[in-house]
Amino acid sequence: MITVLGAGGNTGGRVVRRLREAGEDVHAVGRAATRLTDAAAHGAEPHVADMTDRAALAAALRGADAAYVLLPLDLTAPGYRSQQDQVGTAIVGALADARVPRVVALSSLGGEVASGTGFLETLHEQEQRLGALDARVLFLRPGLFFESFLPSLPAMRASGVHHDTIDPEVALPMVATADVGDVAADALRHPGAVGVREVLGPEDLTLPEAVARLGAVLGLPGLRYERAPEDVMRGVLVEAGLPADVTEEHLAMNAAFNRGAVRSLAGRGPRTSSPTRLEQWARTLVPAA
Repeated sequence: MITVLGAGGNTGGRVVRRLREAGEDVHAVGRAATRLTDAAAHGAEPHVADMTDRAALAAALRGADAAYVLLPLDLTAPGYRSQQDQVGTAIVGALADARVPRVVALSSLGGEVASGTGFLETLHEQEQRLGALDARVLFLRPGLFFESFLPSLPAMRASGVHHDTIDPEVALPMVATADVGDVAADALRHPGAVGVREVLGPEDLTLPEAVARLGAVLGLPGLRYERAPEDVMRGVLVEAGLPADVTEEHLAMNAAFNRGAVRSLAGRGPRTSSPTRLEQWARTLVPAA
């Protein structure tokens, strides 16, 4: 049996579907029953648990041969760092309590960097916690998710411009969450998976390249990227409803991208590349005619 945390999310949901297609018994864990309907429809056993509830998580993990774990991103939770610490500590404690022998953990490029990377620092801290377990752990370090563009799509459609603070000349590995889920599901079924595996998508893209491709698929010709000054972007994000601490995490992460602190260590190759191109992903956003 394999337990999947975050089974109602992008990567977790994909992991559940792939495991069930392969005939694996799956415990699907999520914070609400409504987020587990797809997992249940695919034959997984749903378990509702708050991600800070060590005992509830341990109950869902007990008896598992392997587990997929991640730090759910809740940008509205008060005190982002403390909330992530609570979740991360509960997950690691539950894995230890349930004596899960193998773990596949979602992290990120930059997960090896201790400080100066904003959001990614919490993933580094979680890697350290998980690495101390008496278990075989594989850390998945993907590039920037295509799905990270989704919150900005309404503004892009309205203005024809995507703003952020990443240097337009910085090329970043970009990847579909579905590809990450496929890699995770495969690793969960193979006991030898351990260490670090990067998932870089099919190519590196600058934001101007990525935004132009999105525009071409979504019927937004001329859609472009413009780099915003940090102080301007700070105001935009806060006005959009992001808490001040989350805004600073975002800006710090972008600054890390700009100075090259977040990068692939393994390099691009058959093992680190994945197939889904940005245009393929973007077509899934276009309503069927």
